[in-house]
Amino acid sequence: MTIYLDNLAATPIDPRVAERHRAAMSEHSANANSAEHRGGADAHASVAAAERSVAAAFGDDAQEVTFTPGASAALWLAVEDAVARAGSRVARIAATAVEHPSLLAALRRAERAGRVHVTVIPVDASGAPRLHSVETVLAEGVDLLCAMAVNNEVGTVTDLTAVIAMADARGARTLVDASQAAGRIDFQPGDLTVVSGAKMYGPRRAGALIGTLSKAATDLAHEVFGSPDGPAATALAHALALRLAEREADEARIAVLRDTLEAQLVDAVPGLRVNGAPSSRIAGSLHVSTPHLPGEAAVARLWGRVDLSTGAACQSGVAGPSHVLSAMDVEDWVREGAVRIGIGRFNTEDEIDAAGAMIAAALTAEPARRRA
Repeated sequence: MTIYLDNLAATPIDPRVAERHRAAMSEHSANANSAEHRGGADAHASVAAAERSVAAAFGDDAQEVTFTPGASAALWLAVEDAVARAGSRVARIAATAVEHPSLLAALRRAERAGRVHVTVIPVDASGAPRLHSVETVLAEGVDLLCAMAVNNEVGTVTDLTAVIAMADARGARTLVDASQAAGRIDFQPGDLTVVSGAKMYGPRRAGALIGTLSKAATDLAHEVFGSPDGPAATALAHALALRLAEREADEARIAVLRDTLEAQLVDAVPGLRVNGAPSSRIAGSLHVSTPHLPGEAAVARLWGRVDLSTGAACQSGVAGPSHVLSAMDVEDWVREGAVRIGIGRFNTEDEIDAAGAMIAAALTAEPARRRA
């Protein structure tokens, strides 16, 4: 049986969430925008209940919630909202260099079209935004400041309290990508906050954008995404509620598993480097680099035995080093030998013990030599 350790890419769905999703698909099969009959009204009510539940998780059950077909779609919508708010002028958007590739891609597309001006904020060696650079960029004038709550590769937690305070002082709106943070840690939401069902043991292709959108962005969401997926919204809300209720115990246990695995690997693999911020990372994140061979080779050696990755799932198969590690300005061997391990609530002590031995062997192995 394969041991799954790629929980930063996607978490297995909680059986309780899967059951709630299944029940919602049976109970609310009508279109939530069909107001002409009881089925449509009931489906609409289920979406409204999910909206209130998600909003309440962020401290305000009156907050607007827009359900989207995934976090990437929500990030794109946030960019479109900034463009709409700017009116006839070019929107000024700043984003850290380690944002999710889907957000960076949306920004590049909009910039090529002449709709936004993008400023990239550098990060330090742990992947955290350099606060003095944030202040400098904001002083030049910014409409929207984008910052990840937790980096999706190295697991570093951003000091959002400081970042958002700076933005508020300069009158800039904030977008927080909380895909890796929601249901795992406490964090300060932005004017717009993105969550992902796929990262909280919830449904795939389900995300939410929490915060007030312009009418133009709201209309665009309806035009592009169509009627809301009521069952997916219900399942996402249930997944988030479960995480908030259980995360303290779960994350503490996950941190112990992570520390156990880290100690095993550091002891067994000469020269192993732990990346990110060891004192400020989410519990399930363990990002390491081996000096012995490329990360892709190490992952390939574990095929069918341990599932892990070299970086963001959306970048799988993309040639070149991780944009996160490149932004962190680490040595070449650190970029090339990187492996991302993500531990989740369904992993066990026995799995970690077994995986540790296999991962250590894979990270230490020398690449095969070519025959003459």
